[in-house]
Amino acid sequence: MPRKPGTEPQRQRHQQRQRVYRERLRAEGRPEADAVDAALAAALCGTAADERDAATKDLILKGYLAALLKRARRELLKRGYDRSGATAALQRRLHRITP
Repeated sequence: MPRKPGTEPQRQRHQQRQRVYRERLRAEGRPEADAVDAALAAALCGTAADERDAATKDLILKGYLAALLKRARRELLKRGYDRSGATAALQRRLHRITP
């Protein structure tokens, strides 16, 4: 949802710089950070789903995936979220993205 334009001159200048920056990124075909974050999350979820459905389990990959998910939960806990709520949110997110 678009934000209201700022009324302060400094804020308006910053918003204009951001618009120019984003236009330049689009013109150069370079993704913004949120697109990279989403691609990384999708890759993680896809890899987790592939491993879950694999006939032969890769124990090393399974260990890495478990470590990544634990680290993600630790990051959420550091930000003040509840352990059970963070775990549930991670599980929902993985389930939603995976086929």
